Amino acid sequence: MKKLIVALSLALFVSVMVVAVSVNFLGFGDGMNAGGNEIDYFAENSFECEKTENADFVTYAPKGVKARYGLIFYVGTAIAPANYDYLGESLAKQGYLMVVPKASKGFTYLMYTENELAFEAYPDVEFFVGGHSQGGGAAVRRAGENLEKVKGVVLYAPLCYGTDTLVGTGMPTLLLEASNDGVLTADMKADAKTRLPEYRTEYMLDGCHMSFSTMDADATLKMFNDGPATEEVKAAQREDTTEYTLSFMQQVLMRK
Repeated sequence: MKKLIVALSLALFVSVMVVAVSVNFLGFGDGMNAGGNEIDYFAENSFECEKTENADFVTYAPKGVKARYGLIFYVGTAIAPANYDYLGESLAKQGYLMVVPKASKGFTYLMYTENELAFEAYPDVEFFVGGHSQGGGAAVRRAGENLEKVKGVVLYAPLCYGTDTLVGTGMPTLLLEASNDGVLTADMKADAKTRLPEYRTEYMLDGCHMSFSTMDADATLKMFNDGPATEEVKAAQREDTTEYTLSFMQQVLMRK
């Protein structure tokens, strides 16, 4: 009888160990993917994007794994989050979380809030902040007010306001501009650069202001005198935007 009890106990112990190993190596543990490893942000990944939405955010997350890094992204004026699906899906594929706050209803600087709920909602994620147009101005302000929380700043044709500045902060910064930007004036572009760190990563892309999003229908472009650009140019602009953003974030992570 004692031998039977010992045998059953041993069998139970082995079963528990098998379950524990499965949890850790089949992707059910914290930060694990289906192959049993933490996300390698320096490899080429192909996670499926899981897009969700609630009252506060639209989020793009790598399915089946917890992201350690992410981007809080502020939209351009009156542009819906869905017009940045291309960016969120690409970041999630590589293992990043992208969070688009909804509180401003598309007026991300004019309705700027002192507290960013994404920091509280995702306390285990280390965030970059970024934005397009007016959203870029919001990103500059958010980073300046949260230097200890923000890993870097990603700006697409930013429109800045007030006295917001990152000069002298050493904040890693990516600036992307469009060669046929008909929305921002030369003064607006020059003003934005005076607010950024001297040492930054900067690219001029062939394309338009609105084409950093997919809200670039002909009527919108004509209203702003933005462009013109062919569908091929606009697609290439978004492809370059994604590539430069991912490369920049990777470079920042390499320095840690």
